[in-house]
Amino acid sequence: MHKSPPRCSWSLCASYPQPYPLSPPNQVQSLMKFVLTVVPLALGVSAALQAPVNSPINIQTLAANSNIAPCLQAAGNYDGAAVTVVNCATSTYAQRTWVVVNGGAEENTSNAGPATQIRIYGNKCLDVKDGIDQDGTKLQIWTCYDGSINQLWQVNGAGDISWSGHSKCMDLTDGSTSDGTLIQIWTCYSGNTNQLWNAISPRPASVCSGGKVGLAWAPDLSSSFIPNAATDKTCHIYDWSSWPPSTTLPQGLKFVPMFWGPGHEADWTSNVIQGATNYGIAMGMQEVNQAGGANMTPAQGAQSWKDMLVPLRTNKNYQLVSPSVTSASSGIPWLQSFMSLLTDSEKPDFMAVHWYGKALLDMQNYLTTFHNAFPGKTVWVTEFACEGFDGTGCTDDISYFANGADDWLSSQSWIGAYFPFGFASDLHGVGEGNRLMNASSGLVTPVGWAYLS
Repeated sequence: MHKSPPRCSWSLCASYPQPYPLSPPNQVQSLMKFVLTVVPLALGVSAALQAPVNSPINIQTLAANSNIAPCLQAAGNYDGAAVTVVNCATSTYAQRTWVVVNGGAEENTSNAGPATQIRIYGNKCLDVKDGIDQDGTKLQIWTCYDGSINQLWQVNGAGDISWSGHSKCMDLTDGSTSDGTLIQIWTCYSGNTNQLWNAISPRPASVCSGGKVGLAWAPDLSSSFIPNAATDKTCHIYDWSSWPPSTTLPQGLKFVPMFWGPGHEADWTSNVIQGATNYGIAMGMQEVNQAGGANMTPAQGAQSWKDMLVPLRTNKNYQLVSPSVTSASSGIPWLQSFMSLLTDSEKPDFMAVHWYGKALLDMQNYLTTFHNAFPGKTVWVTEFACEGFDGTGCTDDISYFANGADDWLSSQSWIGAYFPFGFASDLHGVGEGNRLMNASSGLVTPVGWAYLS
């Protein structure tokens, strides 16, 4: 019932001789390069502000009494969450990272040109509470709906952000830059510093402050997008190879090399065993019980493990993640036989498993069974998604599955890390609903944010 697909895992039906050829982004390139049409305000202000479109940004207040300009943030990832300002350095990456959406729905009023949504968490929009057009109405976030007049905004030349079709601007209540100050709408006034905002490149995420989420990053997805997915919950990243991503990783996000299996000994020896970088953790072979994976007998697996992984512990003090098995019926017996062929000093620190299936409860039950089969061992779930590979997809609603999986996996003391699938362009048969990042824009999807936020 829990059988993984007979698919070829990433990069690995053929050799992977060099790092995925991607160029890192130009870190100094200005975000201010897309121009939005601007609506004349009630007081006659009209200009064109160069503003970032379809790119993650932080939005800072330019209030005159601000010594360190705080950032606009949402209090949480739920409908009705308050919009406030907070110290950019203390809020989480997810809470303060917005996207001005290109080509947003247009409101056909006499004074409104093209309008845009300002999004967060993938599918939540900056929203005027109850659509009340009066000074002091507070802002919130709400699930985005195309054409909702409560969610349409103009980014204007004077540095303000106006509610499309109205003479109201996004306003810092009482001009206070204290953490938690609510954001409201107020009649637009030229030069009012409570209504002036600046878009900047997102401050780096505070990566890995106690989370267990890992990034299983497919080599067909641009590595330049990795910072978009790095949050306080993400600690590890792997790419099914011994080659680290070509983009410099955010501080705190650790690359974990994988010895995929037969045919990759030379790269592994050069990059990891003899390599100058000590990554600290290394992963064993990929889906050893699966056709299309490493597909080895336990005896073959034990020998490869002793040759390729154990020297890292002996010589470099690495922690080791076992070969991964699928949730097919052969998975647990394969690992049990493999473990019986190792001495105590050769055994892995963490046990790796992949799970694909149709319901959250099925995943919880299987992983509990897997854990009980290896008492005392910490489990790494190095691939998982709600996909049954039988043409019917996921029994659970994908959003329900993702939120429930994140809550449950993070709360189990015996789970050390979990890597949802997929951060990939080609999902290899996994349902589109499991996509965690838009492969063209690099924006995290709502399902991705369920794990990352």
